Amino acid sequence: MLRPLRYAALAGALLLFTTATARCAATGAGIDTAGVIDFPTALDQTTRHTFHGTLEVFDLGEPDLRPLNVRYGFQLGNLQLLAESYWHTDPREFDHVEGKAKLRILNLDEFRTYAALGVLARYVDNKDKERAVIDDKPYSLFAVVTAELIPFANWDAFLVNLYLDNRFGSVGLKVPLYRFIRAVAEADYHHAGTEQDRWRGKAGIELEGEQSFYIQFVYSDRSDHGPDTGKNARDQGRVRVQIGTGF
Repeated sequence: MLRPLRYAALAGALLLFTTATARCAATGAGIDTAGVIDFPTALDQTTRHTFHGTLEVFDLGEPDLRPLNVRYGFQLGNLQLLAESYWHTDPREFDHVEGKAKLRILNLDEFRTYAALGVLARYVDNKDKERAVIDDKPYSLFAVVTAELIPFANWDAFLVNLYLDNRFGSVGLKVPLYRFIRAVAEADYHHAGTEQDRWRGKAGIELEGEQSFYIQFVYSDRSDHGPDTGKNARDQGRVRVQIGTGF
């Protein structure tokens, strides 16, 4: 019961920090408005093609940066297609592949609120791994609702995102801090149908560069993928670097 409260407190603290430190609005809609950290928004990509990769940081001294996922996105009208590959980071091995098709179906421009529906498929390379890796849930519908809030004049919008499928529910927040800098946070619940159901919190910053480029530095209080072996694996928090571009 304490985990959801902790994540709500994290989001609240992030908003307070933003109010205290932000000096001006971001310069406009960023390239990554179609995503927060891990989950898509109801908004479209701002470019036809996007590429995104995630590394988990195990040891900066060596350095030891391990690939977690690679994502490709394609936008056609209101339809977004996403293909992602995931890997375990400890031990290093293939996890699963996921494909999504998301259609924006509702624009409430007066309220700056948008909704999308989609379908997704998950694939593992061995039938025996389906229970452990994707909870025996190879297919799902999903829904996304995204709202843009403007609590202060001359600021860019605060983006609030709600995502739900048959394995995950997520609340995401993206807040402008200063020009090309945004704060990002997500709290998600993994419904595995077993005692492995769990909450996870993530928070960090997103920097946007020129030429449709962005990078995120994020701390997650649980590892994303890998075997459930207690404190030695998924219960151990990780720092992640996420890099994306579009054209």
